[in-house]
Amino acid sequence: MRSPTVPRLIERLLTTSDNTLAEAVARQVAIAAHRPASFEGAAAATVQALERLGVPTAGVVLNDGSGLSQDNRIPPVTLTQLLARAAAPDHPELRPVLTGLPVAGFTGTLANRFGARSGAAEAAGIVRAKTGTLSGVVTLAGTVVDADGRVLAFALMSRTSGGDARAAVDRIVARIAACGCR
Repeated sequence: MRSPTVPRLIERLLTTSDNTLAEAVARQVAIAAHRPASFEGAAAATVQALERLGVPTAGVVLNDGSGLSQDNRIPPVTLTQLLARAAAPDHPELRPVLTGLPVAGFTGTLANRFGARSGAAEAAGIVRAKTGTLSGVVTLAGTVVDADGRVLAFALMSRTSGGDARAAVDRIVARIAACGCR
């Protein structure tokens, strides 16, 4: 039996929010960068990979590859720039970052969000995003197709958790989808 390819692993860990797989992939990044396959090695190698892509890393603090550490800090600009790079034609190696993002109202961790009673149903099917939920934190970062047909990257973060915060984030993303600037 053969292991799935790295792009398939990336897609799976994003779609299902598989924290164990995310940590394992981060440690593979560390090994490829000739760093220890440890929390510290994975964090350093990940920041180094972002820098090589030209993604801003000011303010990035990583303590693991899974995203479960309460001490991790990733500014929204870092996430949006990474998503923009993944969508750029000159970075096809990053495409699994986009294709792995759950589709609002249909797949993965977004399957039960953006539904008919959510106040954000109009964004179902046109938002692809990764959720992030820890005690006291709700995040959503991804892409949305706006009313003009443009693909926009976004990252929203709230220090308030629970259903109200999550619903508010979903409504904001739906408003972004409805916007048109042309």
